[in-house]
Amino acid sequence: MKKIVLDFEAALLNGIRSGANDDALRTLRDSAFDRLREVKESPAPPCLEAVFDVAGEIGRKLDMALETIRK
Repeated sequence: MKKIVLDFEAALLNGIRSGANDDALRTLRDSAFDRLREVKESPAPPCLEAVFDVAGEIGRKLDMALETIRK
């Protein structure tokens, strides 16, 4: 799951650098959530608490990115 967060962070930073708008950044979040859902539904899923922690981290990072591009 750490790879999902790292990939999301990298995509988010690239989006900010390239001038992405709110919708583009939200699309990146949605892709990360889709990957997280796949992990959750896998044959050996992690505990739900870990999944929710990662989802929260992704959400916080998106919020920070949105604040950055609005300034």
